[in-house]
Amino acid sequence: MAVYKTQGIVLGSRPFDEAGKLVTLLTRDYGKIRVIAKGAKRLTSKFGGRLEVFTLLEMSLAEGRSLDILSQAEALEWFGPLRRDPEKLSAGFYFVRIIDRATVDHQKNFDLFRLLYYSLKKLSEEKAVPTGRQAREDAIKYFESNFLKVEGLFRQKIAPDILIGEHLGEDVRPWKN
Repeated sequence: MAVYKTQGIVLGSRPFDEAGKLVTLLTRDYGKIRVIAKGAKRLTSKFGGRLEVFTLLEMSLAEGRSLDILSQAEALEWFGPLRRDPEKLSAGFYFVRIIDRATVDHQKNFDLFRLLYYSLKKLSEEKAVPTGRQAREDAIKYFESNFLKVEGLFRQKIAPDILIGEHLGEDVRPWKN
């Protein structure tokens, strides 16, 4: 069983067997991957709250037959201010949902990883101005235009959310609310 290390941002998780979680991550080196975190639902889990959406992790993983196994995870960044502001939180979920839908498992895309990281970082800034709704709108504009540039879809004079929706095959405008 080969072991490898990488950094990744948690895109989501769901229950897996009695005590485990199936965690979806956008990694720096391997693209989007799904891994099993054995025992993650137990109160005494070594993962604690580290597997929450938006968390940037330094991880050790072991190759499995069909899914890799998360053996260690250290949180590098929590993006706390984002979690405390409902406006910023909804924008963060918007970013994660688009990235999750736009990526294919195991397709490395360092530019998307970096875009998601900087977009979450921008949302987490605790400046006096802009706050709340304005910070959210600024971060969404930054994310949408750069997402389209990374994907090679950017076009002037067309609303970014329309282009993203065409790319994903679904209207993403309701996701912003």
